[in-house]
Amino acid sequence: MFRKGTKLYSILRFKCPHCHDGPFFESSNLYNLKKMGEVRKSCPKCARKYSSEPGFYQGSYYVTYALGVALFVAFWVSSLVLFNEFDATIFCTTLGLTILVLSPILYALSKIIWANLFFNYKNEK
Repeated sequence: MFRKGTKLYSILRFKCPHCHDGPFFESSNLYNLKKMGEVRKSCPKCARKYSSEPGFYQGSYYVTYALGVALFVAFWVSSLVLFNEFDATIFCTTLGLTILVLSPILYALSKIIWANLFFNYKNEK
């Protein structure tokens, strides 16, 4: 769907932002709570270090916030379009449960998006 060499390829497949071959996270299962969101120290394929300084991934909190706001807006608009009557309790409960279920994915997405903002693809041909 997305070709190798694009940022979306790295983000959606959770691959190394530098070579797009190596895995970015320690665990391939994002719902593994013991290793949830744990980024490798470096890429096993190209040896690119994933952290340029201590606390590098603290900036990904802003991305997590933006993803949460986007999810809220999507829920808000879809509930206004699909349902005639709006019940705030059902809306908040549904949104809360959705965010709870998707939180490992949102957390992982925020880190890989943050890394892709700073690391560029380097084709090793």
